[in-house]
Amino acid sequence: MPGTTIVGGNVLDRGIVDRVLDSVCFTDSYSRETVVRTAGGTLAYTGYDSYPTEVVETDERTILLEGRLYDRRDTEAALRNVATWIDGGNTDRLAEWVATRDGDFLITVVDRSSGSMWVVNDTFGRLPTYRVAIGDATIVTRELKVARRLAAVLEGRPVGVDRLGLGQMLLFGYPLGTRTPFDGVRQLPPGSLLEVARDDVTSLHEFRFDSYENDDRGVVENARTLKDQFVEACRRRAGTTETSIISLSGGLDSRAAIAGYDAVRDGVAGGTLLAATSVREDGSNVDEANVAREVARALGIPWSSYFVDRTERHRETLLEMTQGMNTVGMALGLDFAEQLAADYPGATLVTGDGGDKVFPDLTPPTAVDSRSDLVETLVRTNQQFTPDEIEAVIGLDADRLVDSVAERIDTYPERTLEGAHVHFLIRERGINMLNHGEDRTRHHLWTTTPFYAPGLFATAMACPPEQKAETELYREFLSLLSRDLAEIEYVDFGVPITSTEYRAKKFAYGWLGARPRLKERVLSLVRTQDGEAGIHSRQLLAEAVDDADGIGRHFSAEEIQRIAWDGSGHRPHQRYQLATLVAALDPIEPPARQSARSRPVLQGQH
Repeated sequence: MPGTTIVGGNVLDRGIVDRVLDSVCFTDSYSRETVVRTAGGTLAYTGYDSYPTEVVETDERTILLEGRLYDRRDTEAALRNVATWIDGGNTDRLAEWVATRDGDFLITVVDRSSGSMWVVNDTFGRLPTYRVAIGDATIVTRELKVARRLAAVLEGRPVGVDRLGLGQMLLFGYPLGTRTPFDGVRQLPPGSLLEVARDDVTSLHEFRFDSYENDDRGVVENARTLKDQFVEACRRRAGTTETSIISLSGGLDSRAAIAGYDAVRDGVAGGTLLAATSVREDGSNVDEANVAREVARALGIPWSSYFVDRTERHRETLLEMTQGMNTVGMALGLDFAEQLAADYPGATLVTGDGGDKVFPDLTPPTAVDSRSDLVETLVRTNQQFTPDEIEAVIGLDADRLVDSVAERIDTYPERTLEGAHVHFLIRERGINMLNHGEDRTRHHLWTTTPFYAPGLFATAMACPPEQKAETELYREFLSLLSRDLAEIEYVDFGVPITSTEYRAKKFAYGWLGARPRLKERVLSLVRTQDGEAGIHSRQLLAEAVDDADGIGRHFSAEEIQRIAWDGSGHRPHQRYQLATLVAALDPIEPPARQSARSRPVLQGQH
């Protein structure tokens, strides 16, 4: 992704670093800027003109902010404070600051005299960041491609495969904890302080989900508090750029976002609010587009539709940009972001990401009485491929894969199994997958969501599950934001959430959810034939086997061909996931392109 790269340790030819950074300047609008070079290493970043970065210089330090602090007008003062706390070893004060800060950010602090470097990220890990330690060098970067290429230079051979990380990605669509599919390459945990030279991570904040402090208040009172906090989160974000575009779907989360922004638009001087919806070339989401148009029209907000497709160019670009952390099926979103950035350069795209985490009941759909019950439930309800299928495809022992889920759960702070289930869905699915999906958009324009404002998040997660069941809390919340929008059809159910019919359908869906085998049988009866996405994903998976030079090192070509063509009931997103990983583990470099614009070093050798 655009943004920060740190190479700690004066062990690499600087020309190599610059050339690798040039390789992740993906469009002609990108440039590479070296912020500081010291005996301790290099700090640089890549991005386009409107990508948010800020450099602060003090007598002793250089501080780089990537991203935005929405609740701090004087960001320079905030960054100076962060640097002072780090230098003074005041991690308690730093932890308090990180836990309450509303922002999507990555902060790097460099002591120019000693060359020491530290990195701090926000409590949701909103800007996915990778690190790899090789000998005396530590690489920290927003670009997975940079981590892989520089690590390969240091080791003299390509980065290997983390077979357990690969297995977890096939199991869930995302790895667990800090893993990636690549050997030695780890993600920076959310809410962390990293001392680069030592590759030492200190946890500053971790959520707990085993208590509900707001259970002494009724649904309406909790909804009112959430509504006020949500509108304030929208207000903080709305003024950061001239144009805000709501990525509007037919669901509830983006509907809440547009209602929140609409509530504050009169108070944002000179700001422009728009809505846009991506429409697939095959017409498979026409109903969603029609509902989105109706939502925007109800608020009098200009709305546009953009036709998107998984073109070969977008698939190849997505693989280069995300190195397998987004499936090629998500190329639709990259096409959408590219078109929006062309029409509205410098705009912010606002999504409803996180709404699916703060408002639904995330406790287990069936009773869990032991850790093994919890693991079985998580695997059964979230798996893409079964552990046995994964063993056949990559040779990873199925029991070892399931054990890795149990080992990950053992690291959680919750004292209850129900709380650990919630933690998994937020920490693993939310941060390790959905954050990566939203981050894809930042290759072309900045994106944010109000749902991850810390105060709002804490209030919502302190509401008891029984208030969230049957969409009760969400219905009250959305009705307070805009009764008119709450009464517009919710595409997933074909009726408004305020209707009696919705409650009946929701009950039936929940009943099926507690009976997964029956649910799958029912869905198989109503599921349409493959359609365009199904045919495309089958062909793409089959072609991936032919295109990958070293497939036999990591995958069974025979099993992949079986999944591509047999009638086993695999869905398109499963085949896209497998095709992505086959391609990402054996990447083909893109044609050489002209070097990106480079800017002078802001701080030279000391």
